[in-house]
Amino acid sequence: MEPLILPWTAGEAGIVQPCLLAAITGILSHLLYFIRGYHVTSAYGILMAHTSIYAALTVAATSQTGLVSGILVSTAMFTSYLAALFTSIIIYRVFFHRLSHFPGPLFAKMTKFYGPWTNRNGQMHIEQNKLFEKYGSDIVRIAPNELAILSTDAIQKIHSSRSGCRKRNAGVYDVLHYKGEYNLDSILDREEHRYRRQVWEKAMTTSSLAAYEKSTREICHRWLNKIVSVDGKPIDTSLFSLLITFDHMGKIGFSHEFGTIEAGEENRMLRLLEIMFGQVAKMGELAWPVALLKGFNVGGEAAEFDELAKQMADSREREDDSENGKEDILKHFIRDLRAEKPLAFFNRNVLYSDAGLVLVGATDTIAAALSYAFYHLATHPLTQEKLYNEISNVFGKSVSSEFANTDLSKIAYLDAVIDETLRLDNPVCNNAARMVPPEGLVVDGVFIPGGSAIRVPGYAMQRSDKAFVRAGEFIPERWTTEPDLVLDRAAFMPFLVGPNNCVGKRLAMMVLRLVLSYTVYKYRFELAAGEDGTAIRREAVNNLILKPGPLNLVFTNRQ
Repeated sequence: MEPLILPWTAGEAGIVQPCLLAAITGILSHLLYFIRGYHVTSAYGILMAHTSIYAALTVAATSQTGLVSGILVSTAMFTSYLAALFTSIIIYRVFFHRLSHFPGPLFAKMTKFYGPWTNRNGQMHIEQNKLFEKYGSDIVRIAPNELAILSTDAIQKIHSSRSGCRKRNAGVYDVLHYKGEYNLDSILDREEHRYRRQVWEKAMTTSSLAAYEKSTREICHRWLNKIVSVDGKPIDTSLFSLLITFDHMGKIGFSHEFGTIEAGEENRMLRLLEIMFGQVAKMGELAWPVALLKGFNVGGEAAEFDELAKQMADSREREDDSENGKEDILKHFIRDLRAEKPLAFFNRNVLYSDAGLVLVGATDTIAAALSYAFYHLATHPLTQEKLYNEISNVFGKSVSSEFANTDLSKIAYLDAVIDETLRLDNPVCNNAARMVPPEGLVVDGVFIPGGSAIRVPGYAMQRSDKAFVRAGEFIPERWTTEPDLVLDRAAFMPFLVGPNNCVGKRLAMMVLRLVLSYTVYKYRFELAAGEDGTAIRREAVNNLILKPGPLNLVFTNRQ
């Protein structure tokens, strides 16, 4: 039997035919496979398949032409395939894609690598906001298959309980899981989310929050003691906002003491906490690299975070005892895990996945809000004094010589300060995308094709002049005595809306009320010498959850 004679053995001219064949294969690969469906979670398999094909070509070519010539031939063919594939993809995305008629940067239309470019300085939320101004449109194409929309109609169409939009195949949620188990925030299936949320809501009832409040007060007093210890020196309140909420999360989440307030610096767990989402954010929410890393079982610092979260959950479970009086969030997860018929925690990986979310959700989001609240109060001394007068009336009312959340929750101006902070500096400033159902949907009279990813970025929406008068200014009174400054209340969505709204909203508000009230009641504070207050925004980093830049304040005792 004679050996198979391949085209490349016919001399140099013979390479044209196989390269042309490879190019045609690249075009067909796009038209028959890559153009259809969502392939991010298949990134590892796609890479392995292409690597195997290239290796097989190289073996076949070298067996007949020699090592060097064989490698050159197979590389030429594979390069032709890739060049044709990506050329076909780019032409389709720019001229023929279902979103081609929407305005947006050419780079964004061509590739998702526009995302990492916009977040190169950690300012994706600001860069996206500029696009609405640049193109003079409330709908802008920010990726080949994704639109950013400024519309309260879109908020309801995307996030309401009646919406057909889903997380699956929309981007980053598909890869945020622990060994295949998604946390409450990243769960793709709405029915599964409903049952998991029921367990979380048990941890957020009025009685549960009342049980946590003692720990919250203890953390507040540690913070006040830290102010005393620095003896009038400047304090980076962005750093300590993070330490306050991290220590608080340790106590009410796991009954664990981190002690970072006293230490005055981040520990390893807190640094890993920032890295976890930070790696995804640096890639501009480009999800397939994360899928590749998971396929190769390479996690780096993110894997280290997962392991530490697992250890904390295991440690908390070993200590669990219905008679030991521990009141924390993990108690409710462990109870469901041990139940004869669990509602949502069917295995330990679910526990580990949601334990990681407790670490993130109860720390970074509240820390960002607290940091910016300090900034706004420090730069608006009249607001600070007005708030002091309001809260002074309830000090010691329900709990001797202490503040109580039940009393503070009735002070409209305190909530107005918090709400205005959350409006201007929303910790979740981009909001993740959702996939439009096959039938598409209509937003403000504009048809959005099915199979497209869409999002309403919170930062841009809450700073829109169409929704708020003097939108860029800090005016707490817009939520109390000057309601005319709010043109569209539905644009305010710091905790999102619908079935995926923030389950920890009441907890976050309790922490913010108590920390701010104790601080304002005990101290006046202002920008430190040499501090102009610009770094908190200029050096902020969008890690999916916003991390504010430094803010140095000095505190003066009121007594």
